[in-house]
Amino acid sequence: MLPEFQLQWNWHEAPAGGRDELQATRADLRIAVGAETVTLIREPGAGTYREHVTGSLYPMAEWIAFNWWSLVADARPGTQISQLRFAYKYGVGDDRGAWWVRSRRHVLRAACDGFRWPDMLFVPEGRETRIVWMPDMGPDVRPGDHFASRGNSCVESAAFTASLAAFVDAVADRLAGQGITDTPLQEEWAAIRSTGEEEAAFCRVAARLGLDPYSEAEPYEADIVKAAEQLPEPLAGDFFNGVRPERIADQLEWVARARTLMGTAPEGAAPADALVELRKACADVSARFFAPGNLDNPWHLGYEVAHRVRAWAGLEDTRPFDPAPFMSYRTEQVPYLDRGLVALGTSRGAEGAALVSARRFTDRPRRFLQARALWHLICDTDDTFLIAAAHTHRQHVARGFALEVLAPARGIATLLSDPAHLVSAEDVELIADDYGCGNIVVEHQLDNLVLARDFARPGPDRTGARGDGGRSA
Repeated sequence: MLPEFQLQWNWHEAPAGGRDELQATRADLRIAVGAETVTLIREPGAGTYREHVTGSLYPMAEWIAFNWWSLVADARPGTQISQLRFAYKYGVGDDRGAWWVRSRRHVLRAACDGFRWPDMLFVPEGRETRIVWMPDMGPDVRPGDHFASRGNSCVESAAFTASLAAFVDAVADRLAGQGITDTPLQEEWAAIRSTGEEEAAFCRVAARLGLDPYSEAEPYEADIVKAAEQLPEPLAGDFFNGVRPERIADQLEWVARARTLMGTAPEGAAPADALVELRKACADVSARFFAPGNLDNPWHLGYEVAHRVRAWAGLEDTRPFDPAPFMSYRTEQVPYLDRGLVALGTSRGAEGAALVSARRFTDRPRRFLQARALWHLICDTDDTFLIAAAHTHRQHVARGFALEVLAPARGIATLLSDPAHLVSAEDVELIADDYGCGNIVVEHQLDNLVLARDFARPGPDRTGARGDGGRSA
């Protein structure tokens, strides 16, 4: 069960006859994710805490409205979370590069307007939205509240966006009730609320590309429309989450070339027996993933499929697994550096399951790529799929599967010379050699599972893991 994102506010009495949007929307605001209060504030010198921040809610509502489509659909900051956590720790400057301009669409502290907000980051990942917040630490001469809470959690995206919309509605209504009707917030929010479905679909695609749909998407409109017409969902979703806007046309051509390389199976051709057996063995887990509204942890779903596959193969946890026999593999390199699209795969190539990568991989990274592809071949309901460098629910499941099928956490724990003490670089290297995978695969398993769980003791699983599977390998 995912935690609930909560915004709770109590309005202050508005000044009589005032037409100042900041004064008219002063309130006490509490932000919480489940049982964790994000707006937990250290009272200076008192050694006590309070759970709400006091100030004008107009800047936050305006920030939400002007960044609405990014908050709803732009998953790209997921690749930069380790940087973004601290991007606005002490405030926001306006003279920044393009990276800063785009990232401020996801960081609440960018709302600013002279008011200090929590250092809080929102990244949509499809069915779920990741929320990361950090405390104010170290010397800081800037005035304002100092927040004490820390967290990294996922909430249901539909409920999250509904909470944001209700908050902006309430601020807009408060302004109208005070006779204020001509603010940028009200104008922008009215336009968003009246957006038709066709325009909204375009805005979401533009946001997936990391663009502001109103100020940055126009030069790419023709390419966006062409790609949307040629690629069905979910292929289109993975495509737009992965490509750079200026490379849409080039990457469409690459997809066409990759499809030609793979060919198409004759009508009525059956998949390989091994894939048929694996699909049957994992059918119930696959059904959970594709069930409407399912919010199971994507990494855990990936792990569960991995356990089924290794059991089917009759492998002990300490034995390596090779996904290569399940598919043919070729490389069709792109003539430029664009790492957004990694590979195209199909279960119905001319010679069976096939995978075409967009660049050359050495043995160990290729094995991880093929493991990601194997999840799609087993569980995906579509014949053709894309592997992208995106941090979305769908790609997270495939990554989680690849990590656990190649290097099971229980096997790593068994192979450690002394799991009660610190793990050395030599340990990681030797275990990676045993499994034939990259060091980073073992490191992710150590960080997210092995060192957070006691695999040695019998009984119920006792975990202190973050539950998000970490970031990608």
